[in-house]
Amino acid sequence: MKGTKNGILDNLFGLGLPKDILKNPSVIIEGHDVIREVPYPGIVLEKQLFDDRVDVTLTVLPGVKVDKPVHFCLSKLGTGDQLVNIEVNVGKDADIKLISHCAFKGGKINHRSKTKFKVAKNASLDVTEIHYHSEDTDILIDAYAEGVVEERGFYKSLFKINTVKAGKVNIKYKVDVMDYANVDIEAKIAGKDGDEIYVTDVIYLKGKYSRAIAKSRLMALGNTVAEFYGETYGLGDYSRGHIDCSEVIRSNDAKLKAVPIVVVNNETAKVTHEAAIGSLDKKQLETLMARGLTEDEAVEVIVQGMLR
Repeated sequence: MKGTKNGILDNLFGLGLPKDILKNPSVIIEGHDVIREVPYPGIVLEKQLFDDRVDVTLTVLPGVKVDKPVHFCLSKLGTGDQLVNIEVNVGKDADIKLISHCAFKGGKINHRSKTKFKVAKNASLDVTEIHYHSEDTDILIDAYAEGVVEERGFYKSLFKINTVKAGKVNIKYKVDVMDYANVDIEAKIAGKDGDEIYVTDVIYLKGKYSRAIAKSRLMALGNTVAEFYGETYGLGDYSRGHIDCSEVIRSNDAKLKAVPIVVVNNETAKVTHEAAIGSLDKKQLETLMARGLTEDEAVEVIVQGMLR
């Protein structure tokens, strides 16, 4: 789907993207083109555009505290492939919150992203990745992110798909956590009608007193396949990790799997896990239906509540 920049933006807003991305610091990529860029002091954005991919490097200079969320938007409107290579470097004592809106509409779309990130000493990187998929889109999402969080750094990542139709989704995170650093990774995805969802988190607690939590919230409606694999390795002195996977199934044709793996080779380290797979809360469903909602409407309300 081709058109003017304003036409592309109208399509993106129609899928649910917030209009404040036009005011806050932002970069918007449609296919393999950058259609809009709003700069911010202290952020250096480098980009290379190719026919088959986009390479982007975002650097936050040392000491810079970005006081507004930075919108990093990826979209593909119409059939085709999108490959985006991303590098994020957050300098010492710098803070940034990235909101990545990913919007896809129409046809058969293959979206692949590869991200490398580095959070320097005392720095913070907070990333929220929100997907918007139109109902008529046959989509494959293949996203891989790996990085290192240095001494006393903080990294938070939330991945969620804001539509019940997820498509074929394969996301993987691999993070090294150094001395006194903290990491929080979470995925929220609901699937239906043949969707396939695979989430993998691999965390290495290499530093002393390093901390990490990996959370998954997956919901399977219809004949969905959803699998979560969480691996946390307690390597550093007094490191602490936790894996929390809570999945909901609402179909005899769905298949859900949660596989937490904890490995410790340091007597002062500790890694724990909890995993649960079950049906929707019956009482919550009955309460919503008592208020006049149909069963399908009540399920939709519960799903949207989980995805918030």
